[in-house]
Amino acid sequence: MTSPRTPYLLAFVLAAGACASPEDESSFEQALTAAQRKARMELIRDSAAEMGVYNGALLAGIAVSETNFAHCWSEATWACQGPDSPSCEGGPVIAGASDGPCSQEQGGLGMFQFDSGTYAQTLATYGDRILTVEGNTAQAVAFVVERLRQEITGVDDWLAAVEYMNNVPMSSSDPLAIEWGEFLGCRYNGCCASTTTCNTRSAKYRDNAIDVYNEMGADFWHTADRCKAIPDDGIIDQRSLCYLAGGEPRYWRRETTGYGDTSEWTGTTTGAAKSNFARWLLRPTQPIRAKLEAYVQASTATKAVYRIAHGGIVDSVTIDQTTAAGWVVLGEFALEATGDEYVELADNTGIASQQLRFDALRITDLDGGGGGSGSGSGDGGDGEEGGCSTGRSTGSLGLAVLGLFAAVRRRRR
Repeated sequence: MTSPRTPYLLAFVLAAGACASPEDESSFEQALTAAQRKARMELIRDSAAEMGVYNGALLAGIAVSETNFAHCWSEATWACQGPDSPSCEGGPVIAGASDGPCSQEQGGLGMFQFDSGTYAQTLATYGDRILTVEGNTAQAVAFVVERLRQEITGVDDWLAAVEYMNNVPMSSSDPLAIEWGEFLGCRYNGCCASTTTCNTRSAKYRDNAIDVYNEMGADFWHTADRCKAIPDDGIIDQRSLCYLAGGEPRYWRRETTGYGDTSEWTGTTTGAAKSNFARWLLRPTQPIRAKLEAYVQASTATKAVYRIAHGGIVDSVTIDQTTAAGWVVLGEFALEATGDEYVELADNTGIASQQLRFDALRITDLDGGGGGSGSGSGDGGDGEEGGCSTGRSTGSLGLAVLGLFAAVRRRRR
């Protein structure tokens, strides 16, 4: 199936065989109505697309396998009650029920069953956002991306991982779909052996994705071209349809400041490769010459490098965010409407522990022809992952090991 990179294998071997089979999800008490189920899939689809994953049915397949889309305890009252969540109208999220008595607060949390020990330890590891459907989904995307990087030959960064996911077909006989199921059976559920039990679990992850894809139809899941044009007002704000946010969700901080009273920041690194980054997608409907401006408010990043990919070349413009304010001109650029142009800002500035601010981008068509149709505007939806379905052992020891690895690796914010 894959080429495991052994330093990361131990935690999952520790969890192997400890989880109940995901095929049991059909027996879950299900309190979601058809409308609620659809809304849950929409949130999964849109949260994944915001991070560059346009094959959201893959994530939905995991959610079915883990909890049959249940995120709130009110949707599965046989489980334990986790911490309160705004996604549950202030009530508790679902929590795993097979790690001991509920009073010990040991189970995985939410739809994707994150578990790093006790509830308090899990929240300390991942933050309160995993209590929301959107945050739980975002963390699941990050978990899968990181495991793909460790597991699949040639998948070396975030964009390569999401491209891999986007290319998995909804066909149970396709080799890539089979590989995806085996990958999840091992790296998500902890069942890595070539046994009938593990093969069944792996197949369920694959088949549940195919089932929800067919249930809603191709048009529902299609998000690859959700950014169709430059917005009519020329402004692409963060977390909108033409904005892609990559990297570990725990390291994005959102604030009610900046353009439209929304902005976000992440800490800078000295790494050779980017960890957290964003792209403003440039999708004019025809070739234009455009002035690009970034909205900047005072921050601590002295070296914010905006990379402008256009017409087959990449230009770089560096801004000192400590002195810039308001709309700052990046320059004038020829956009060829090739569908792959963007402005990127990443955290690997070469200077550690500064706050790098992300806000709106403004595109002005200097030709006066109008580069957009309004279709590209609009708002998007806002590790160790548990590895087992709710009501089953979640392999918390393995999660704690990898959670510690992540903390050591990214102790910079």
